Amino acid sequence: MARSVSAEKQREYDQLKRFFVHWQTHLTPHRVLGLEHPHNPINVLAAYERQLGVSRVLPGLKQAVNDILEDFEDFSPQEIAAADASLARAGAPTMSQLWQGRSRHYKAILRRGRLRNDTEYYLASSIVCDTASQVPPDELDLLDRMVANYALQRT
Repeated sequence: MARSVSAEKQREYDQLKRFFVHWQTHLTPHRVLGLEHPHNPINVLAAYERQLGVSRVLPGLKQAVNDILEDFEDFSPQEIAAADASLARAGAPTMSQLWQGRSRHYKAILRRGRLRNDTEYYLASSIVCDTASQVPPDELDLLDRMVANYALQRT
């Protein structure tokens, strides 16, 4: 049964979905399944949304968007600018805007000193695993401990 969602969470979902759909239809560098295929990520998202509702699908959508942002870390400033322009024209949040939000989220995790959910876990573990990361060693150590503690709690 789908649960109701606050107006704020609905806006967040709508923005992330707009980004995700535009990414999948216009910007993805490697599309494997056609848009009509039932396992295309857009169709899978729509099916989960119908089955589970926005409140239960939002964490997974956040993770999918974080995965896209990770893929973009190695892109040139010109490629990011082109993606930002395309997303802005579509009325979706830009890569730069999402990175800023991710940065605020990252700082909040560091201040708190623990991970609260799977989305934070995947964000922190992706930073720890990034060998080219420019994160200071003390922050990496803290993140590594938080990831390990969260993984232990999940088992």
